[in-house]
Amino acid sequence: MYKLIINDWNLALHDFTSYLLEGLGDNLKMIIGLSEDASIYDSNVLVVVREINDEVRRIVAKAAIKTNEKHKSVISYYLTDEKDVKTIEVFSRVSIEEVDDCEKAFEDFYKEIRNYVVDVVFLGNRYVYDSNVLVVVREVNDEVRRIVAKAAIKTNEKHKCIISYYLTDNKGLIDEFK
Repeated sequence: MYKLIINDWNLALHDFTSYLLEGLGDNLKMIIGLSEDASIYDSNVLVVVREINDEVRRIVAKAAIKTNEKHKSVISYYLTDEKDVKTIEVFSRVSIEEVDDCEKAFEDFYKEIRNYVVDVVFLGNRYVYDSNVLVVVREVNDEVRRIVAKAAIKTNEKHKCIISYYLTDNKGLIDEFK
């Protein structure tokens, strides 16, 4: 699945990938970027090459430095070769689990609030107004605020994916979120 989400983290991954493609050529086999907050072995990006040597280490380090200087996000890479199947599997599994967890988190959140909302827009890993869920209700009042906040807290305690909601009674924001 290919999913284009434009934010600083994804732009950093794109730049890092471009630098590696240019510097490593056919030696580059695979890049797995986790979400910005995730890490394995203190790394958020796995770089897989055919063969590791000092020149490869230098190119990858330089690409990370250039990327980190340009973006607010931080690339913390783990370099391995294509024979390291276990590490590749671990990084691959985390990426799939994160997507599944976000969808499950949203489903749990929605079950808690569905009787109080007019409309809901879920953005997954994309954010508008620092929120990945738009919750539109008939009227914003203390009871609705409490119910939605309680549902988010309950969901966020259970999942790795964070529900960060924007509560409004303005249906006009739906187009902005979509």
